[in-house]
Amino acid sequence: QVPDAMALFWHQLRFEWKMFWRNPASVFFSIGLPLVFLFLVGAVFGGGEERDPTYGLLADQYLVPAIMTLGIVGATFNNVAMTITIQRERGVLKRLRGTPLPTSVFISARTASAVLNALLMAFVILLAGLIFYGIDIDARRLFGTLLVTVVGASVFCALGFAITILIPNETAATPITNMITLPLYFVSGVFGDVASLPAVLEKIGQFFPISHLGACLFAT
Repeated sequence: QVPDAMALFWHQLRFEWKMFWRNPASVFFSIGLPLVFLFLVGAVFGGGEERDPTYGLLADQYLVPAIMTLGIVGATFNNVAMTITIQRERGVLKRLRGTPLPTSVFISARTASAVLNALLMAFVILLAGLIFYGIDIDARRLFGTLLVTVVGASVFCALGFAITILIPNETAATPITNMITLPLYFVSGVFGDVASLPAVLEKIGQFFPISHLGACLFAT
């Protein structure tokens, strides 16, 4: 049974990967949009010589892990929550129940596909940071970033699956996921150091996992 489950997993993973690349909108929002954010925010706030008080990073150095945090959450939590809701409302999940594909294999393959997308996005952002912003990348930092990305992406995939319980229909999927993540980006240090925020907002940000994902990426 284990070999059969593994074969089903690899088959479903290949299917999820192909479906991702055949959807230009998903590719853009998962990989292209974080890169656009990196250059836009870098053009507005980059180039300064001041260092943030928490990690001591220059503005250009701060941008790379910050945008990676945004990209990981978007490629996992947002993407999983929206696609699973759409599939649920259109009856895809119900039809899958009538196939030999176990639910655990479906969830594992969808999670693995999203983690691969997050890793690809992280690589693109790191490469852009190396070429255009002069960030330092060594073996230790690269391994730390890889580990944080895999663990963080897996956690946010699980949260994406869980939040679908609160999403009533596919029309509400995008507003609800954005309503959750956008405010948290600001209070979690993605768009600026949290030391400048009121203490209440800082505590709210620390309660949610985005701030901890960002802190791990900043530390690497």
